Amino acid sequence: MKGVKGVDGSPFDDERCQSFVRNLEKMLDALGWKKADLARESRYSASLISEIMAFKRWPAVQHGEAFDRAFGLDDVFAAKGRAIRADAYPDVFKDFPAHEATAHDLYLYQHSVFPGLIQTERYMRAVLSAWPNITADEVERRVTGRLTRQEVLTRGEPQPPRLWALIDEAALRRPVAVPDVMYEQCMYALEVSQLPHVSLAVIPYRERWHVGLLGAFTVVERDGMPRIVNLEDIADGGPSEDPATVRKVALRFRALQHESLPGGDSRDMIARMAEELWRGTAPTGARALTVAATEETA
Repeated sequence: MKGVKGVDGSPFDDERCQSFVRNLEKMLDALGWKKADLARESRYSASLISEIMAFKRWPAVQHGEAFDRAFGLDDVFAAKGRAIRADAYPDVFKDFPAHEATAHDLYLYQHSVFPGLIQTERYMRAVLSAWPNITADEVERRVTGRLTRQEVLTRGEPQPPRLWALIDEAALRRPVAVPDVMYEQCMYALEVSQLPHVSLAVIPYRERWHVGLLGAFTVVERDGMPRIVNLEDIADGGPSEDPATVRKVALRFRALQHESLPGGDSRDMIARMAEELWRGTAPTGARALTVAATEETA
């Protein structure tokens, strides 16, 4: 398996990943299963399984847990997934996806980019590539981590959590990637916003400065368990279960929610920005900040 190329063209020769795939192939052979059989039993798509086995996607803990259940194994593929996960997230964030996966409500706020749970693969790769000193393999691992986290929104069982997402208008305008990637990202955000358990709203520039510009965050609410918040800052931030901190952040989310546009108006703004900024009808980059005025300031 040495020399197999990853999706970015870099050598995909991580031994932990190879071990995961080798063992997966052996289990399928031993049981006489095809990928479609594993897809049915694990509730993951055959295309995802194919991507993992073709070294186009890094295996994640959730994949390993599902494969263990399908095969009737006790912490075999899940353990391999945890070993791979060691590089899938920043150190301070490693345990937070497990909290997201057990949430019944998620409250997200981002002031400069689209939230990770609603990013496209190309957009997230552009975001993650901006980290200082990050390698191509590390980018791919973290892309897999984010894609795996996103599965919480589309799973069948258990029921996906309710997602309440707020983004600042700056996220629509910031040229994180080339225009077609930005357009794709805006369209994907609109698609996700149509899910019955998702609410997406935009805080427009008309509000000028607001407290949310101090930092992004996620609040997780879980049945019968304390709330937990993940704070983002220049040093990567980290999760906290401190009740006072969680209450303060939750209060600020409600304040920001009050300043946001209604759902329909937010979707209209995202669609309009996508056309004006990223379909070539208005300048991109820094000039886009002043050329494409919002309806409130036009």
